[in-house]
Amino acid sequence: MASSALRIGIVGCGLAARVHLGRLLTLDGVQVVGCADPDLDAAKALAALVPATGTGPAAIAFADHRDLLKQLTPAALAIFTPHLAHYRPAMDALQADCHLFIEKPLSTNVQEAADIVGLARGRGRKVGVGHQYRLLPSLVEARRRLGSGEIGPLRLVTATLAQDWLATHVGAENSWRFDPKVAGGGILADAGDHLIDALLWSTGQVATDVAAVQNRLESGLDLVTAAAIRLVDGTPVTLAVSGVSPGPLFEINFFGERGKLRATETTLLEQLGDAPAQTVPLAEATESIDGNFIAAVASGAPLCCPAEEALDTVRLLEAIARSAATGQAVRLA
Repeated sequence: MASSALRIGIVGCGLAARVHLGRLLTLDGVQVVGCADPDLDAAKALAALVPATGTGPAAIAFADHRDLLKQLTPAALAIFTPHLAHYRPAMDALQADCHLFIEKPLSTNVQEAADIVGLARGRGRKVGVGHQYRLLPSLVEARRRLGSGEIGPLRLVTATLAQDWLATHVGAENSWRFDPKVAGGGILADAGDHLIDALLWSTGQVATDVAAVQNRLESGLDLVTAAAIRLVDGTPVTLAVSGVSPGPLFEINFFGERGKLRATETTLLEQLGDAPAQTVPLAEATESIDGNFIAAVASGAPLCCPAEEALDTVRLLEAIARSAATGQAVRLA
């Protein structure tokens, strides 16, 4: 591996880390130097997947991310821990002058998210967040068409995510998702976080008001959410998230004065006036969220989702939960 390679460490060595590591290993100019997890066996298993490039292990395993930072001094740290465990390694890495990639959500707590953003700004470090739905060609094109006024002034948005979240996340590696002391939230902060971020990013707006209701598991984790949201330009949004649906669905419908758009993970339909809806040709996806982060750190390319923007998603997540818990509408600051 060339000496100029970007040295990166990984914290949290479960399923998500294996997926991201697979992408990182396809990129030029990247050297994964260490893996850390309180379960040292998990860290060793992930480190063993990094191909050796010379004598000795390619990546070193640690039980504590602080030892990784101190002994290996990586230029960047990627965090794939459960949601509530994002904050401490993020702050420690920034104090060590590392750039950061954090799997979504940035945090389930607005104050912690703001702390990360503030420290990164003060240290001049880049923080990318794993909102890879921003790279979907369907949403990229929807955002472009909304920005150009293709369907006229936006008047209403409906956003829906439904999946059998309870049934699909089984096994020991997924058990943390159902422990409030580890996950910090149910499906909304997990899969639903993608829907919320896609909503805000595609419209180019932030939320100002929300009123929500939720059905929860006995543990307190949210399983179904319905919310009415107002965007900063006054556009109303309905948001629906279900973790007990027999079939998957992700869609955002944008209703303008002259037409409408319907975006899914793979398609975009446009209807103008009374004409039949047409399938919009889409470009091929050319970048992974991991490749985007490496390019941003190595060459100054723009981050797909900088932490400053992910903070708006965390604010809305927290406001939805607060509204559902209190039965009152919440005004976002």
